Amino acid sequence: MDLKKYKKKVLIACSMIEDEINAVFDRFDIQDIEVRWQERGHHNDPDKLRDVVQAEIDRAEAEGADLILLAYGLCGNGAVGWHTENAMLVMPRFDDCVNMMLCMGKRDRRNYLDAGNMYLTGGWSRDDGALLAMFESYLSKYGKRKADKLMKIMLASYSSVTVIDTGCFEMEPVIQYADECAERFGLARRIVPGGNSPMVKLLTGDWDEDMIVKEPGSPVTEEEFDFKAEDVTA
Repeated sequence: MDLKKYKKKVLIACSMIEDEINAVFDRFDIQDIEVRWQERGHHNDPDKLRDVVQAEIDRAEAEGADLILLAYGLCGNGAVGWHTENAMLVMPRFDDCVNMMLCMGKRDRRNYLDAGNMYLTGGWSRDDGALLAMFESYLSKYGKRKADKLMKIMLASYSSVTVIDTGCFEMEPVIQYADECAERFGLARRIVPGGNSPMVKLLTGDWDEDMIVKEPGSPVTEEEFDFKAEDVTA
């Protein structure tokens, strides 16, 4: 799709994936898409996320946007119901940003996550809800004994702190952060390859089956995120 046909393009994006989005802007010298960053914490409350993003969609349309791009996944069904009145609406066909970053090419399955992995990127290591920040918060509120207990309960199903190398952020500080988490909480530390193809497709107009493209007035549905074998083409 030639994005030049749209007069006003707006990207509504979770700031958790700011590194990955900025990498696409830099690589393709994109200067005509206005970005409206949203707080990272909204993904923890799907109902609030739904309302916040829909309000931003409405505002963008009221200001003349004829193409609205959403740098979000299904996000615990928070995306269900998002819609426009007059603009085209496009977003990645992924459950969440972890799955987006673990997909290195074309989407060939729905779930890319491996059980037991607490995934990290540059954005997640800086998040207020990241492991060390959470531990420090518990520590100040409850003391070390209870903080340790709470973290042990929270991490009971995890065996590894796993850094996703998307190629969009400096790895060394994130690896250092992961090492500190692993040592403090008794976990292994891993690095796995990742990618940024969903953001590239979204922001350059390469809207294949990995993207959900909605006409005005048509709301996003949960079923659109299902994986179908026929979506995979050679």
